[in-house]
Amino acid sequence: MFDHRQGKTWDRRRFLETAFVSAGVASILPGCFMKNTLAAEQVISADPLPPTRVYPAMPPAVVSAVGVTASIAAAVREAVAAAGGLEEIEKGQRVMIKPNVCGPAIRAKYPGRITTNPEVVRAVIRLVQERGAFPIVGDRAMFLTETAFMYSGIEKVCREEGATVFPWTRAEYIWFKPEKRHWSQGFRVPKELLAADHFINVPLLKNHGVKGAEFTCCLKSFVGVCYPPDRHQAGADNLHLQNISEKIAELNLSAKPTINIVDAIEIMVAGGPDGLKKEKLWAKPNLILASKDRVACDSVAVAVLKRYGAEAQVDLPYVTKSVWDQVQIYYSAELGLGQADPGRIKIEDLQASHFDEIKALWA
Repeated sequence: MFDHRQGKTWDRRRFLETAFVSAGVASILPGCFMKNTLAAEQVISADPLPPTRVYPAMPPAVVSAVGVTASIAAAVREAVAAAGGLEEIEKGQRVMIKPNVCGPAIRAKYPGRITTNPEVVRAVIRLVQERGAFPIVGDRAMFLTETAFMYSGIEKVCREEGATVFPWTRAEYIWFKPEKRHWSQGFRVPKELLAADHFINVPLLKNHGVKGAEFTCCLKSFVGVCYPPDRHQAGADNLHLQNISEKIAELNLSAKPTINIVDAIEIMVAGGPDGLKKEKLWAKPNLILASKDRVACDSVAVAVLKRYGAEAQVDLPYVTKSVWDQVQIYYSAELGLGQADPGRIKIEDLQASHFDEIKALWA
């Protein structure tokens, strides 16, 4: 079990990743690695199950949408309060905060953000500390995790705020078997995530270029929870080979966030999630979303993505597809992970830009 009092530890992986930066190759290695990996895996050979529209009974959900005006910190605080607050978190508890670290984005190469804004992470850390709890910030990137924590600015924010930085390259992993349609062998997840008293999911909203995935937000964030080698299992269990959205939903069975806080300040509407593709494009909704229900939250997030993708004239399926036809959303709801009945989802609009247009695309 991870002890928040121990501070940082340096293992062989961290040493090697830091050596890459010193040698000046960190900016080229990620692109080469991921292009080769994804090119070999973008093959879809099985259709997802169609939506049943019959979901287990779930409580009503609230999703807050807050425009960033005075500051990011103020918007995060307002969004969290409108979504129900953090009253569940008690003094002395350990809280795992999971941003989207993705990879080591260098601004000269990536003109927009591919990782959660560190100021959003800072705001979440402070909210946790106000509850008298201990914030631990962890994630596993697509590549060069420890370097990504540094380049994203998240490590610096943690150091300044007194939060523990815990990239999951240092984690102990344990097996989880969803016993559903996919993952016949199961997959491994960080033991320290499951051992934490609370889990706060802090994704960045983006499109997803792998066919069948279409978007990345609260649900897709759980790919970072899965031990990387387990994403590349043989045959039908390979995450990217087929039914990626259904597999994403089943990854979510491994843990339940106390709250989801979405960075939708600067989002990718094309070229996501890693920005490695030539056709990459960003938009600026300048929003923070929050909800205790990850399915409901993703439904609103997709509507935001649709609105700004359409404005940018992006020709991708998520623009024309209904929110409720997204496999991640309806299959997650069928698994009992959250609310997908728009009649039982309340959206709190707090100075959100173009909210009427976003809600029309959502409904």
